[in-house]
This record gives sequence, C-alpha cells and structure tokens, in this order.
Amino acid sequence: MPRGKGIGSMDQRYVQREPRAWTEHYLVLGWHRGVPAIARAIIATAGISAPVVFVNVGDPEAIAKDLDALKDSMATKDQMGHVLSAPTFIHIEGTPSDKEVLQSAGVSGAKALVIVADEAAGPVSGADDRTFRYIIAVRELNKDGTIVAEVIKPDRSSYIKNAGANEIEIRDPRQPFYIVAVSRAPGLGSAARQLFGAGSPQAVRKQVVPSELWNKTLRETREWFRTERSEMVIGIISDPESLSVNDVMGTGTGWVSSFIERMLAESGQDVLAEARGQRQVRINPKDDYLIGPRDSAIVIPSGRKTTAKAAVRGSTG
Repeated sequence: MPRGKGIGSMDQRYVQREPRAWTEHYLVLGWHRGVPAIARAIIATAGISAPVVFVNVGDPEAIAKDLDALKDSMATKDQMGHVLSAPTFIHIEGTPSDKEVLQSAGVSGAKALVIVADEAAGPVSGADDRTFRYIIAVRELNKDGTIVAEVIKPDRSSYIKNAGANEIEIRDPRQPFYIVAVSRAPGLGSAARQLFGAGSPQAVRKQVVPSELWNKTLRETREWFRTERSEMVIGIISDPESLSVNDVMGTGTGWVSSFIERMLAESGQDVLAEARGQRQVRINPKDDYLIGPRDSAIVIPSGRKTTAKAAVRGSTG
C-alpha cells in the first residue's frame, strides 16, 4: 500500500482526507536532487495554493527535509515570524508505475504531471526506461492530462514521446522553470526551441533602434521593423538612468513573460547577458510606449525578405 507523508501537520491531515479525490494539483513523478527547484518553479508560476504531490521511492526522511526547507523559504510570514501561508507538499512513497500508487496520488485529477529522470529508483542510465513505464501507467488512468517528461538521452526523445508525453525536455538543471512552464502551456516547448535554440534562423536577438524612431510609439516602431527588416518586436531593453525593480517586466505580463525573460537570459543568444541587473527589460509593452535613445529592441526575425518600406520618418512634428 502506498503511504502518504505530509510535510507538516496540515499536510498530514490533507493526505488522510480522501487523497483519491484530489483535483487541480501538480504531480511530480520520480526524484533527483533538482526536484525541489522544480517544485519552487511550480509554486512561482501556479501560486502558493496549488498542492504539489511527489510520488517516488526516495528516502522519505531526506525528501521531507528538502521539502521542509523549501516550504519554509517560500512561506509568507508576519513580522513576528508566524507563518501566514505556505505551499502544500505531499510525498507519497511508492513506485510511479504502480496503478494503486498513482490512484492514491489523484492522477486522474492532476492539473499537470512532471516526470523527472528518476534517480531514486535506480541508476541514471536507466532513467529514460523508467520514464517510459511511468508514462504508460499514467496514460491508463489519465488520457488527457498534460505530461512533461525529462529525458537524459536526446536520442530517446521520440521513444518517450510515443509513450504519451506532451512535451520532452532534455535534462538541464539550469532550467526548472522551463519544465514547469511547458507543463502549463503544451506546445510552448517547441516554440521556445525555435526562438531560443542556437543556430535557429528565428532565434530572438537584440537590435539597435534607429534614431529616426526616437519619440515614436512602439506601434510605429513595430511597423518599421516589420516592413524594413522583416522582424517582429516582442520587447524593449532600456538603459535607464535608474532601474526600478517594480518595472522590470512591465505590467500585466504574468508568468509567460517571466518564462520568456528566463529563456532570453539562458538561451545563449546574449540578448540579456550584459543587461541583467543593469537595464530594464519590458516584454510586450503597450503600443503607446514611447521609444527613447536608451532603448534597444528584442526581435524575432521572420526568415523572409520584404520589399515594403516604412513610412515612418524621423520628424517629431
């Protein structure tokens, strides 16, 4: 029988209260030392109220210690140090390919599933085969849920995909946020590989904004880049006199923009390498944003030529 191990007394009561009826939770199958970072990314994108259920055969005491530390670091506390709110983490001990274990974890009602390269169940060399078995077991109980699978060997990707995974991600400890992001938006992974992949003709890049566009709106600037350079402007990098932390990502951009910013920073395109901590990054700012001499454009090339010429001119009158 699978055993539910809550992290803290509240979680223990949650585990004992009809776990088979859970819905809208995140399910993480397998374990390795990078899983707490993935859990942090889930809470960062889904909110502190989203329960995260872990299913694996790892050492329950060691896992509880890791999750306790993570929970404490993410908890909201008052000035006296009393916890006001904290993530809900549940550890179910059992093999992630066992149907009874998966039912106890509420697999049929999970909002999304992340299957990691499981090192708790055996050598890392066999992790991809375990992932395959976990996916097959999940799909018997949940036909439509989003599954993101972490793969060790790139040549096993199609093998894992055919088992029923929606997204395949090669294991990269630098990008736990990426794994979670694609679990929330199937298809985002393929798009991201085109936008941020080294050597991609449509890779995101940084472009200087011509002086004739200074004091023009972003709408006019987008049109100029579209017609003159066949490029789509998706954001602005500014070099302000003073950096406002509250404005780093503009307004109303949400977790998708956070994902884009992280991918820009980690893509190897060097779009943000010199800007991090020094300049202001706005993803998809409003059309009426006025371009200034300190601004550069973040663009996506269309990959095709155009003969159209922009009507935008340098006059501000």
